[in-house]
Amino acid sequence: MTELKDLEGVGPAIAEKLQSAGYDSLERLAVATTGELMEAAEVGTRVATKVINAARGSVNMGYEKASEVMERRKHLGYISTGSPALDKIIGGGAETQGIVEVFGEFGSGKSQIAHQLCVNVQLPPEQGGLGG
Repeated sequence: MTELKDLEGVGPAIAEKLQSAGYDSLERLAVATTGELMEAAEVGTRVATKVINAARGSVNMGYEKASEVMERRKHLGYISTGSPALDKIIGGGAETQGIVEVFGEFGSGKSQIAHQLCVNVQLPPEQGGLGG
């Protein structure tokens, strides 16, 4: 189901109003608020809610429950920078599945840290790497 008019509660007239208001995809509809849709398509609360729920049911938005995120975070790895002091400052090393931002003046060692992490990730876990 990829067309707006195929959604339950959306007829040709509402589909045209939605498209002219910029709602040209199911994803855009799925993240819309009831108020936005009421104004854009000139429909009531019940119809707007029904259309939004139908769009959300038609697309996989990738939402996760907080409990699922917390469970996944229990299995994160940490890559040692090679410096125990720096590892301590950044919470145990560079966290996998995340972003580590390093900034500083020219020549301050930003690239050196990046290259060191590229080497260290290949070390076995007992040496601060991920074995890969």
